[in-house]
Amino acid sequence: MECILASDIYEPARKNYKDNYNMEVLGDIKEIEPSNIEDYDILCAGFPCQGFSRIGIHEGFDNKSSNLFWDIMKFVKCNKPKVVVLENVPALIKHNNGESFKQVIDELEVNDYDVVYDILKCSDYGIPQMRRRLFIVGFKKSLNINLNKFFNLDEYKSHITLSELFDKKFEKDFGYTIRCGGRHSRIDDRHNWNKYIVNGNEYILSFEDCLKLQGFNDFNLIGNMTQKSILLGNTIPTNMTMIIGKQIIKYLI
Repeated sequence: MECILASDIYEPARKNYKDNYNMEVLGDIKEIEPSNIEDYDILCAGFPCQGFSRIGIHEGFDNKSSNLFWDIMKFVKCNKPKVVVLENVPALIKHNNGESFKQVIDELEVNDYDVVYDILKCSDYGIPQMRRRLFIVGFKKSLNINLNKFFNLDEYKSHITLSELFDKKFEKDFGYTIRCGGRHSRIDDRHNWNKYIVNGNEYILSFEDCLKLQGFNDFNLIGNMTQKSILLGNTIPTNMTMIIGKQIIKYLI
């Protein structure tokens, strides 16, 4: 696979992508004209989750950032890629009594995609973090592909503990979900995610630890502490995207 275009409105994210992958990243998706993009097979997008998250204010598509789903669909309608992959928080499924999620699925289906979805958890696939994410995958109906077993992912399942990953004796087997906020919370605070008891003492995850716990290897995270926290908290763990990518390849070959 070759990436032909990436877009992010957050400048530190663009700089990190450039620094690690030597690719210029475009800015605001609203300012990109889909008809100017060369042909591509797969569109991957994670429209912001603030409107659907359990800790958000539940505005749904009335939230300015979550509303970017409709900008993503602008590309789908114009470029008609073979595959569309969308990512969000599990709470999207139940938001507004399921109406928000139904809008997403209906919009893909009306544009001639067969759609499947599932909630994946990091700790089931080789990264000891209790992070759950919703993946929605659509294949063009014209491909005539049976997707009933797309999310049968037993072959990828692997359970690794924090102690095994970091070669230290953690009191917990699996880590909290890494987030943008809560970095300075007490270890017993409900907002805590980066403090653990290791060998009987309090241990604070370093940014290098967090990168590893999100599945990144040989990645140079640049920026100030606040920027790094935002990037680490918002990223999708690489094991999940790798699994989705492998499954797509299987179905396209």
